[in-house]
Amino acid sequence: MDPRSYIEAIAHELCRARGRGLVLSPADTQLALCWHAAGLPLDEVLDELRRAVRRTAPLARGAPRLAPSLQLIAACLQSRRPRNKSRASATSPLSAELLSASRPDLPGRDIWEALAARAEDLLSRGGEAYWSEAFAALRRTLRQLPRNRVRDLGRALRARMAPRPPTMGREAYRKSLQLQLLSAASERLGIPPREFLL
Repeated sequence: MDPRSYIEAIAHELCRARGRGLVLSPADTQLALCWHAAGLPLDEVLDELRRAVRRTAPLARGAPRLAPSLQLIAACLQSRRPRNKSRASATSPLSAELLSASRPDLPGRDIWEALAARAEDLLSRGGEAYWSEAFAALRRTLRQLPRNRVRDLGRALRARMAPRPPTMGREAYRKSLQLQLLSAASERLGIPPREFLL
């Protein structure tokens, strides 16, 4: 199934629960894309979503149930689905290396494993595609961390930042800062593991 159909099927199920809106939030869309890239069967996602909806009581008599966000069912999916120990053998050498670097205690492990599974394809489209996805993965992971750890990372980034050179365009400078943030996060927090910095 292609990514668009996968996302539309999830959106349709959420629409049935909410009684309105066929559009996923950006965060839910990104999570659905990660699941698709990681090969998570659509049926498992929809079944878990239906279970979550059944656990949510209506606000008032006759009112529709509140549909949970996909982030709320992500943990349930993770705990229900056994990890496939042999999946690295079916992936490219680079993806296998990145998957093995995704240690069990890695915050946002599913996010990084989804990136690892797509790394070869992203790099085939050019380095920018990979680094954009890696930066997006870091942003999603940082939302899961305590504030003091994120603040510590901010201080580390500021310590290595330099003013934008007059000859460097704003877009190039922005991408440079993103790469510096990835590097600083890897050094200070171990996120991502250094293998992901290629």
